[in-house]
Amino acid sequence: MDMKGYNRPDLLSLRGVALEISALTGARLKIDDPDNFIWDNQQLPELMVQIDNFESCPLYCLAKIEGLQVSESEPIWTHKLNDSGMRSVNNIADVTNLIMLDYGQPLHAFNASVVKDEEITVRLALDGETLQTLDGKSRQLQNTDLLITDKENILGIAGVMGGKDSEITDQTTTILLEAAIFDPILIRKTTTRLGLQSEASKRFQHGLTKKRLLQALNDAIKMYQKLGGKLTAISIVGNIQDIHTTINLSQNHVNSLMGIQLSEGRIESLLGQLRFELEKGNFGEWRVKIPYFRLDIEQEEDLIEEIVRMYGYQNIPSRSLPGEIPQPVDQSQFKLRDLIKFSLVEEGLTEVQTYSFFSTKVLSTLGWNKKLDDLVKIANPMSAETTYLRTNGWSNLLEVVDNNLKYGFPDIAIFELGKTYQQDEDLGIQERYELSVALVNNTDNPISELSQIIKALFVKLNLNISFTPSETPENEGDFFHPHRYIKLEFKGKQIGEIFEIHPRVLDQLGISKRVAVMDLELENLA
Repeated sequence: MDMKGYNRPDLLSLRGVALEISALTGARLKIDDPDNFIWDNQQLPELMVQIDNFESCPLYCLAKIEGLQVSESEPIWTHKLNDSGMRSVNNIADVTNLIMLDYGQPLHAFNASVVKDEEITVRLALDGETLQTLDGKSRQLQNTDLLITDKENILGIAGVMGGKDSEITDQTTTILLEAAIFDPILIRKTTTRLGLQSEASKRFQHGLTKKRLLQALNDAIKMYQKLGGKLTAISIVGNIQDIHTTINLSQNHVNSLMGIQLSEGRIESLLGQLRFELEKGNFGEWRVKIPYFRLDIEQEEDLIEEIVRMYGYQNIPSRSLPGEIPQPVDQSQFKLRDLIKFSLVEEGLTEVQTYSFFSTKVLSTLGWNKKLDDLVKIANPMSAETTYLRTNGWSNLLEVVDNNLKYGFPDIAIFELGKTYQQDEDLGIQERYELSVALVNNTDNPISELSQIIKALFVKLNLNISFTPSETPENEGDFFHPHRYIKLEFKGKQIGEIFEIHPRVLDQLGISKRVAVMDLELENLA
């Protein structure tokens, strides 16, 4: 079978897979689904089990099995585990893994001799507690980790891994067999934080059913009995009844989403194959009872998805959409931006992303805090640092250069491709994509190397751009070096500029090296 994803927790078991194959092929299912269990007619003593929070552990079962002897598993067990990608440990541990593969319900066997007074508590960890797990590593615990403990010690991290001190040894003759359901969110948080993903934790994370738990526990006890063990005590704490969900289903909705016409009988047949129970309502409507093992079915659309896949996606005829076919969106600008990025990275530059705002440091350094009316102001800024949108990209790159120089990087070559914002009396606020590049190469003439990089870029873009050295325009004289300025022209129109930052500006920023910068308006390259 092609098993994509794990939104189907029932498929993380051989029984779940067998049910699916039976539904898809019509083959008779040979496995049973018992409701009677080995402990039902026995007057067995109860073990002491305390659950601090039933939301984190809605059901906990603990069975005491005596008279066992640890040995190697029989070859057929070893082969089954190996074929499933698991290794054989010993006959006691192998029972829990075989049952997990069969039912999808993880079990854990504690060495009863190390459990103080054979009493179990399920609780959240206290910050600072530690546990040495079965893999021999010491784990630092947090208050979101669910624990299994006795009166004195931590026995294991619930649903994740047992403790080293409570593992089965060659001398073990009595075990406390745990079968439980834990909060999937807590298990996921712990496994992610500790990096302890396992076959068991995977199943806890995706949801378990109480009926399968009891069936799994029942079969595990039977397997231990065949090994010479005897069930001498058992406790079942929590509600053992699964919640049976019912969902309304409409024939009109089914046919509307599928785009074909299915009869009532066909819909009932397809869902019936998957063991959904349908109660007829008004014409073309049903009340559908969800099987206890299908935890992924939550709404009507989920039922319709089941109908579609059982009907066969390949059997739904393709049809042309009504109406006019929309014209393709012009992707030339997107392609241009991607090509520019790839080309500059190939030249050895690093892409950075800065905020679309001017920082107060930039505004102060460049003197723009005295003429804020020329800038685009945010109506409801999150802070003083996000009040004014940037009108160019190079000023933000100066801050990046400054930070990198302070961290000891002698050569810096960075670029950013992002939006800038300008005020226009006639058109209002205009957004433009600009390419900004900043270069520090530890020389007195970084503008020369930057020019070569930009020329190489335009060659790759197959654009004929002219580079014209000139004096810096008067309106830029406060920010740019007066004699190191190059105009970039395309089709007779200036589209950008390469320049060095004025020494005065660099001094105010505390930058002692020369910085060459380029600004380019991408819209003008069309």
